[in-house]
Amino acid sequence: GGGGAPKAYAKPKGRPDLTSQSEGAREAAEGFNDQAVKAFKAKDWQRCYDLSSEAIRLNPRKTAYLGNRAAAALKIKSRKMLKQAAEDSVLAYEMDHLYAKAYVRAAQAHLELGERATVKLAVQEWEKALELDPDNKSYKEGLKDAQLTWEADWA
Repeated sequence: GGGGAPKAYAKPKGRPDLTSQSEGAREAAEGFNDQAVKAFKAKDWQRCYDLSSEAIRLNPRKTAYLGNRAAAALKIKSRKMLKQAAEDSVLAYEMDHLYAKAYVRAAQAHLELGERATVKLAVQEWEKALELDPDNKSYKEGLKDAQLTWEADWA
């Protein structure tokens, strides 16, 4: 036994034999997404991120997969991951204008990035999320938070 050393993270095995055009790619993507959701529930953010990435590679037009990768990236919180979360979320809401959670994740990532342009976007994205779900308390708080940040730092 090697004592209690933490096991090194091993990237999940993908399906390099498939492309998004392959027969069976959609089914494989769905399988990776199911595993990604389980990993997220287990708070295994990096695994969720990697599994979602493979699901997206195999079925790039599926907003739910983009949403799952963005959610994992937001938990990891590195600058690179926040940028990826913002990118995935914007892509998702551009594909589906009624996907409130995509606006929310984009807003969260943009606010955390904390640049003038991204904070401004965050305010607009929270407003859009609220348009879609006007009674949502946490969306109202998110918008207030983004507005306060904007006023404190940039107004």
